[in-house]
Amino acid sequence: MDIGAILTNLGFDWRVALANLVNFLIIVWILKKFAFKPIETAIKNREDKIKKGIEDAERATTEFQMAKQVCDKMISEAKTEANKIIASSQSQSEKIIAEAKVLQDEQTKQIILKAKKLIKQEKEKEFIDLLKKNLEIELVKI
Repeated sequence: MDIGAILTNLGFDWRVALANLVNFLIIVWILKKFAFKPIETAIKNREDKIKKGIEDAERATTEFQMAKQVCDKMISEAKTEANKIIASSQSQSEKIIAEAKVLQDEQTKQIILKAKKLIKQEKEKEFIDLLKKNLEIELVKI
């Protein structure tokens, strides 16, 4: 038996198969030209956008890390500067307090000296007044 006869007995017609093959190839060509190419282009564009998005995210992460380092450095410098200012302020306040104590001590000494001088003057005045009264009393007795 011939293969052609066996296929014919099974209902296989080579003309129909050839027409189906041609139709299939035409549909594949139409799909490739009008469907697969635009889909492939859209997929390619989407891949490019995704890659660009990933690159932008990586760049943004890198920039963020750099900005964070700069910020941390600025904060550290600000803290150092603040500590210097605080230390300077403390030393200045201690100096001012020491100067105020010295000035206060001098003023206290001046006040004490004036008070002693005033007391001495008052004593002398009272002594003189007392002597005058004693003289007057003795003069009155005479």
